[in-house]
Amino acid sequence: MSNVLIVDDDSGVRTLISAIIRHKDGFNVSEASSVAEAEVSCTANKYDLVFLDHHLHDGIGWDIAKMISLDTQKYGNPRIIAMSGSVITNNNDDSRKYYSQFISKPFNISELNSIIEGVQA
Repeated sequence: MSNVLIVDDDSGVRTLISAIIRHKDGFNVSEASSVAEAEVSCTANKYDLVFLDHHLHDGIGWDIAKMISLDTQKYGNPRIIAMSGSVITNNNDDSRKYYSQFISKPFNISELNSIIEGVQA
């Protein structure tokens, strides 16, 4: 079973991504709506895939990517998907080194399916 964490303060986004993943076999899905919740969840579990929104009500979600990447012994080495509807990244973005892929919102379902299938492979 692959463990997935979805971090977004928009419950609709969490519900959508969660429903897509739960429709497939072989996944345990956890959700967090804040940086604080994500930190607790990442400390208690090692994830194979993490979806991280940028703007959360208590901070910058992508800080979780940095936290995980700087201590893989503690947090494992998940594939980290950065998400945002308001931030555009480029290859020169310093935070880029902490996540595997960026998807902009609104995202398309086939893009999510491709990411999920990549974890199953």
